[in-house]
Amino acid sequence: MAPPRKILRRQLEILVDYLEENRDISRGTPFSPVGHDGMMSAKVKWNALAKKLNSVEGGAHKSPEGWKKYWFEWRHRCRKKAANVRQSQSNSANGSHKTSLNDVEVRALNINGKDIVDHVESGPKKLQIFLSEDSDSEQPIKDIEQITSEDVKVNTGSRKFITENTLRNSTPPPEWAIMLEDRRIAAEERIAKSLETIVTLMQLQEDRRAIIEEKIADTLVAITSNLKELHSENRKHLHCCKSNNEETESSSMKDVIFL
Repeated sequence: MAPPRKILRRQLEILVDYLEENRDISRGTPFSPVGHDGMMSAKVKWNALAKKLNSVEGGAHKSPEGWKKYWFEWRHRCRKKAANVRQSQSNSANGSHKTSLNDVEVRALNINGKDIVDHVESGPKKLQIFLSEDSDSEQPIKDIEQITSEDVKVNTGSRKFITENTLRNSTPPPEWAIMLEDRRIAAEERIAKSLETIVTLMQLQEDRRAIIEEKIADTLVAITSNLKELHSENRKHLHCCKSNNEETESSSMKDVIFL
């Protein structure tokens, strides 16, 4: 059995490009279009995206559901990586860090409208790291701001300066936030699967209804055909009776004339 193919950077670029243009399916249920029409529209879009991704030569092949699941998992890994970037910077005295986000990962994090700095710059600038979930999360984490001495405004009352100690004292993302994100993504996936099951059942009912309507139509056609045949037989019978009566009357007339 051949090992699974690795997902290529080109596939990630196609994935991000498509979701940037179709943000309605990037956030998962219940933020994707709801209702029968909305679910069918989202399903059509994921099918189209899966065809594009599977057409990349040498890349991985997945079903539409598999690519959707991969998107949620990859986005979560990007968020964890962003948290590691923030932690690496807060623990580094000179501002250097080993972990960094590439341009595709940054674009993936920005799809849902959050601000994130593409790369960590060596100069003293304000940095916002994307740590929180979507704006709908139960308890969003506030963006962390790095404030250097060049960014500090002097308070005329106390004349106190915020220095690099603020950066070093900043805490890493709490475990409950990461666990909450894992639970939220898992819940979204379960809800999405449940809604897809409902849509499938609705489609089955629709198919059954169409079959029943077709059978009813065939039955009505058969009844109409039988009625036409009966009507035709009645007309033939009446015509025969009329002919017999006329022959009887004609015979009687002949007998009278003969007498």
